[in-house]
Parts: sequence; C-alpha cells; structure tokens
Amino acid sequence: MDYFESGFTVRERSWHGKETLLAEAPENWDDARMAAGLMWEPRLTPLYRATRGALVHPTYYVRNEDGSYTEVDGVMAVEEADGAKQVERDDTGAPLGVVSDRFELISHGEMGTIIETILEDKAAKFDTAGSVREGKMVYATMLLDEPYAIKGDIDGFGDQVLTLPYFALLNSHDGAGACKGLYTQVRVVCANTVQAADADGDRHGAQFIIRHTTGAKNRIEEAANVIKGARAEALRWQGMAEALALMPVTKEQQMMYLSEFIPEPPAGVTSDRVREHVARDRERFLHTLNNSATNSAMSETALGLVNASIEYLDHVRGFQSQNTYMGRQILRAEPLKAKAIKLVRELVSV
Repeated sequence: MDYFESGFTVRERSWHGKETLLAEAPENWDDARMAAGLMWEPRLTPLYRATRGALVHPTYYVRNEDGSYTEVDGVMAVEEADGAKQVERDDTGAPLGVVSDRFELISHGEMGTIIETILEDKAAKFDTAGSVREGKMVYATMLLDEPYAIKGDIDGFGDQVLTLPYFALLNSHDGAGACKGLYTQVRVVCANTVQAADADGDRHGAQFIIRHTTGAKNRIEEAANVIKGARAEALRWQGMAEALALMPVTKEQQMMYLSEFIPEPPAGVTSDRVREHVARDRERFLHTLNNSATNSAMSETALGLVNASIEYLDHVRGFQSQNTYMGRQILRAEPLKAKAIKLVRELVSV
C-alpha cells in the first residue's frame, strides 16, 4: 500500500516528490482542502455482524489497480452490531476503520475552524496539507513566522543556520488516534525536526489532543487558544539552543553520550550480529557529528551533539521502507529526540 495519497507543498517538494507543488500558499482552508485533495469527508455508517459472528459491512469495496474502488454487494446474512460503527469516505465509500459507537468524527471542515484561527495572524501561512494511508490520517502544517537564527548554530561552511517554526495538525479517521496539534521547529540546513516542549523535558501547553468522543467539538475552541501560545515555544527553544551552543563538549564526553544514546545490549542476551549493528550505528552517528557538512562546525558543543542526534534520528538510522521514513518524519513525534536532549543537558549540566 502506498503511504502517501494526496497533498501539496508550497514552493519546495518533499523528499518523496508525489504531492502537488504550489508556487504560493493557499490563503484559506477551502483553497488548501482543494489543493490537498481533502474535499471529501469521513462519515459513520452501521456495522453488521455475520451469522458466524464476524463484523462486516453490508456492502464491500474492492480496491482496483488505479486506486479506485468497485462496489460488491454482500452475500452474508447479517444483523446490525451493537457498540461499533464503521468510518468510511463519503466520496468513494471506502472503509477507513471500525470504531466504537461513542466515536465522534472531527471533520475536515472542523479542522478548518482551528486552522483559520492560526491564519488570523497574517504571518502564518500554509506549508503542506494532505492525506496518507488512503485517507485514514490527514494533516496540515503551517509556517508561523519568518525564519530565525540561533546564535552559534552554523554549518560546516561557516554559514548561519536558520530555524523555521511550524504548527502541525494531524487528524486520524481510523480510530487509532486522536486529532492532535503540535508545535515543531525545523533546522533548515538538514530538515531536522524537533518539538520545543519535548526538548525542554516538560509540557508547556503548545500541544493539544481532541479525542474522538462525545464532546470533542466543544474542545476545538480550547485547541485554538493553545495555538496562540505556540510562539512562546520558539523563544524557549531559541534560548535553550543558544545556551547549548556555548557549552563545550570533549571527545570523552561525546563517547559517554554515545554509550547512552546507542547503548550496548545487556550482556548475555546479544549476538555478534547485534553488536555489529550497534557498532555500525555508532560509527554513522560519529560521522554525522564530526564530518557532515551540516554539523561539523558545531561538533564540540552541546548544541552540535543535539543537532547530530536529531539528524541521525531523522535521516541516518535505517528504516524498513519509504513509508516508515515518511511516517516518522511527518506524522509522529519522536520520543528519542527528547531523550537525546535530556542526555546532552545532563552531560553538560545545562
């Protein structure tokens, strides 16, 4: 299954290059929805139980090679199931997931209510939007301000690196997750992404979760209020990063950090192959820290250690497939980034 379904980026393509490329950012959610292929909505339909007990839907859909769906009438004797519903697309009828009867949809239109609140600030602009996993999850990201510089953060050519503040809105239609908004930042030189709240080791409010249960719509206003405080996260991360840039890190401290960041497996429960993988990953990390054009100038500072860790997690470590890579880059927070920053701060006592 192809992870990416539809979407757009503004001015610059993503690594997979499958989206629509826009020269200018859409001015409102309606235009963004159109460009992202999100004019459809999720809807709830009854689920039925076959006489042998399995949950089924009375109409089945077979996915064709071109991505379309063909409707096939059900042939089983069925009765409506208690306690469960099916989420499906209102354009194709394709099923998205089975949920409890307490599940409350958060539509694409309601996502727009949150997004339009962000766009009230004229400095905020759309950057991406789209859907993945055949519509099971949809997303939008917005650039909140112009790029800013962290003092001391330079690349291997001696140039100042810029950081971009973003807000991402993720909405799950398959029952596997909530509607979530989070603040994140991108170090432009290598597209590393980090969440300021996680980086600081605490939650400061620049994140919200709206669960798909009764009353979810009442929390949309609360979510919009949370977004307004997101810029405080940029200032928090900027201050933390500039402090880290002034902290020297010795070669010995680098190796101490590496032993915690990519640890050896417990003695007696490992194999030569596992040890080889650990050694390989540590070598990759050290190359990212000391030799990459994006980070070598910072390698002997605490910020360099943080940047190398995030670059390693985002781009260098192995991934099972392009879908795995896309998922962790765009759609999931990475807890190891918070762990990395915590380890660095403990090492240099920031």
